[in-house]
Amino acid sequence: MSNNALNVFQRLTRRWERIHPYNAAQVMRIGGQIDLNCATQTWGEALRALGLGRVAVSARHQFRHEAINGELARYPVQCLSAGTTLDAHLTAELNRKFGDPDEPPYRPFLLHGHDEFYFGVVYQHWVADSVSIRAVLREWFTRLFDPSAARTRPLRQPEAGYWRLFASHNRWRLDEAFMNGFRLHMRHRRARKVRTAGHDDYPVRVSLHDTPAGLIDRIRVYARSQNVKVQDVLLAALAQVCDEFVPAQSRRNRPDLSVGSILDLRRHAQTDLSNTFGLFLGFTNVVCRRQHLGDWPALLRSIATQNRGHKQHGPAQSSLMWMLGAMTIDRFVSDRELYHFYRKELPMLGGLSNVNLNDTWAARYHPDPLREYVRVSPTGPLVPLVFSTTTLGDKLTFALTCRDALLPPDRATAMAEALVNLLRQLPQ
Repeated sequence: MSNNALNVFQRLTRRWERIHPYNAAQVMRIGGQIDLNCATQTWGEALRALGLGRVAVSARHQFRHEAINGELARYPVQCLSAGTTLDAHLTAELNRKFGDPDEPPYRPFLLHGHDEFYFGVVYQHWVADSVSIRAVLREWFTRLFDPSAARTRPLRQPEAGYWRLFASHNRWRLDEAFMNGFRLHMRHRRARKVRTAGHDDYPVRVSLHDTPAGLIDRIRVYARSQNVKVQDVLLAALAQVCDEFVPAQSRRNRPDLSVGSILDLRRHAQTDLSNTFGLFLGFTNVVCRRQHLGDWPALLRSIATQNRGHKQHGPAQSSLMWMLGAMTIDRFVSDRELYHFYRKELPMLGGLSNVNLNDTWAARYHPDPLREYVRVSPTGPLVPLVFSTTTLGDKLTFALTCRDALLPPDRATAMAEALVNLLRQLPQ
């Protein structure tokens, strides 16, 4: 397979990986039982059909996918032992480096239950975004439960970098992007920082949390009544619980709070990326004034207004501007200083990765046999914790990934429960 150039976000995430693994995970809960040999065989078939395998990276920032052929037995589907919890496995894997250059950047696993099982994959995030991994899991799933729907042609590989995909058109003005970035930087001068803890800063812990059926519908109804988006409501709730639970440095000149959102940039591209395997992510963030944090209506209005501004200015272009700046700065910052630098210059107390699967292939197989879909995001140097919320049917599931040094387990659980309770109490 031909070589592809690493895009700017991939180069950034690979730099972060030099400090700590930047792994993510996606998991499906399936009714019934499954045979390990069958799962292993169909996993290999899925990779071959998609044209995936190990990934080789050159010193010139080029990479290519290589077929594994008969070597897949060296990297089999892992069947977790009885008594293993999904939280514990995901925690261990998000902290475990992909250190073998011959290993594919995907670690599939099975976890059996009484009348159901989990199967999923932990992966190196620089290789693929959430959309790409869902395509991989779709092929694995269909070969087990709906073979006639299985794909027979490989996914496309990206033919252009971020600049050509998102910024090289007449509507994007460099001077406007620069001024927007400068204004955001100045707002962050008043945002609270989270103290870094050296090497203790890097390990993360994953916890999975349940929500009542119908909660997402309640959030949608409330959002429409307030003329805001579901994303605005979730970010406002995140800001509220971060204000209560996340320990931040207390300074008079930094009374505000910032939270961020991971964005899928595919729909902002100048070409159709729906059938392309890769990483196409950006982010936006909002700054919440101290006086708004105790006033829910004002907080929600402020966040909705900022998000509308992001949309107007172009989230892809804004993300690209920030990434290009980060690439420039990275040359002058050592690995040891990287986390500290980002926590100082772009201080955020938490992040949100929100995905609705009701318009994807997963909805076709829900609720039987696909009962639940879980996504787990890494933290990286930008945020010390991130909520990954996923909607399938009328069910909202979420995973919390946070630094061990930031919140002890009981405190993290209390934070997650507070978030759910806040959303349950939204007026209708």
